[in-house]
Amino acid sequence: VYGSGLTGEVYRLRIAGKEYNLKKRRAVAGVANLNGQLSFLNEVQRRQALQRLKDNPVTAPRFTHIVPTLYADYRLGILLSPWIDGELIHHLTPPLIAQLFTTLEACEEQGLMEWDLCRGNLLVDHQEQLWLFDFGYMYPFDPLREFNSNGLADPLFHFVERFETRFFFSWLMTQVPGAEQQLAHYRDLKRLALESYRRKLAWLRARQAAPQVQAHFQQITARWASALADPAALSRLFAVEAFRSHVLDIEDDLHGQSCTLLTLQRIDWVLNQLEQHYRFIADEGGLFYDNEGKSQQALLSSYAQKRQQAQRYLQNASTPG
Repeated sequence: VYGSGLTGEVYRLRIAGKEYNLKKRRAVAGVANLNGQLSFLNEVQRRQALQRLKDNPVTAPRFTHIVPTLYADYRLGILLSPWIDGELIHHLTPPLIAQLFTTLEACEEQGLMEWDLCRGNLLVDHQEQLWLFDFGYMYPFDPLREFNSNGLADPLFHFVERFETRFFFSWLMTQVPGAEQQLAHYRDLKRLALESYRRKLAWLRARQAAPQVQAHFQQITARWASALADPAALSRLFAVEAFRSHVLDIEDDLHGQSCTLLTLQRIDWVLNQLEQHYRFIADEGGLFYDNEGKSQQALLSSYAQKRQQAQRYLQNASTPG
C-alpha cells in the first residue's frame, strides 16, 4: 500500500518492469455525505469520458495533464493508471497554474467541472509537468447554459474559485509566511486567471452562450481586471476572497466530517477576521449563504460552535474502530 485517501487505497505495482497505480475503493468512504459515498462511481464515469478525449487525436493535446486510465471497473472497485513519479505541489509557480487553468478550460468546454482541486489531487513530476489524477468530484454540466454543475443556483462557484478554495489559500496559510509574499502570489494567480477567463468568455461568445452566463463571467473578469490595475483594490479583493475560501472549505470539512488540524487553523483565522474586520467583510459582500445578514456577535458565536464541532470530528477520526 502506497497511501490512502478518503475514498480509496493506492497501491504501487511493478509488473514486467513497468510501474502502475492501482486505486482500490474503500468499503466505507471516509467522507460522510452522499457525494463522498458516490465519488468512486463518479470517478469511474469521468475517467471513461476523459480517456476518450485523450484517445481522440483532435482533443488529446488539450488533455495531456490528465492521468491516463488503463482500466476502470466500479463493480470490482479498481482503477488502474500508469505510475506518475511525482509529488504534491510545494512550490506553486505560474507555469503550474497555467497548465492547470488550460486543462480546466478544456474540461469545461467538454461539459465537465472539477470541484475538488485540493492539494492531494494535484501532482507535479520532475519535468515540472502538472498531473490531475482524481476525478471523484468532477461533474457534468452545460457550459453554455449553466454556471457550474449546480446549474444557475450557485454562481459563487467556478474553477478559479475552486482552486483558490481547495488549494491556494490553504497553501498560502501554511507555506507562505509573509503578507507581501502572499499578495505577490495572489497577483500572479489573478493575472493568469484573467487570461484564462478572457479565453473562456471568447469561447462562450463564439458559441452564443446564454446571456446570463456571458454576463456572469464578464462581471468576474471585469472585477479582476479592475483589481489588478489598482494595488489597494487588489488587497481588498485578496482579503474578501481569502475569507470566502476559508469559509467554504470549513463548511466542506464539517459537512463531510473530514476535519483536520488545518480546519481548526482556518476557523481560528476566520474568527480573527470577524473580530478585526467584520464591517469591511460585510460591506464587501463577504457574507453569503448562512452567514448573510448575521451580526458580528452571531457570527463569532457560530464559528466558536463550528470549532467545537470540528474538534469532535477530529477526535472521532483519530479514535480506532
